Amino acid sequence: MGWKTGNPLETDNAGILSLVLRTVSDAYATHRRVRGLSAVSLSFAYMKEVDARSAVAARDISGVVCLVRTDSPTALSRAIFDDGLNWFIVFPSNSSSPIDVVAWGRAIKE
Repeated sequence: MGWKTGNPLETDNAGILSLVLRTVSDAYATHRRVRGLSAVSLSFAYMKEVDARSAVAARDISGVVCLVRTDSPTALSRAIFDDGLNWFIVFPSNSSSPIDVVAWGRAIKE
């Protein structure tokens, strides 16, 4: 059974978002481990909401304008947030399409 992507994470509380992201990341690591897969590092792709929704549905970020970083969405820089790239997708760093969408949602401006 593959990884099931949940609903988008939407909160204005950085502490809650951080806790949920850590919990989901740990669950994804366990998901990989029980299937005999190696551990992976995770990246964050920042994009507009409409692009995030289509990328999650397609499990593919290659067709959307996005900025891939390791910065947490709990304190996204004001410049990136204000440019409209205020939604994120968490995915394995070295993956190709289709990607496992570990988590996704709205970022919080620092």
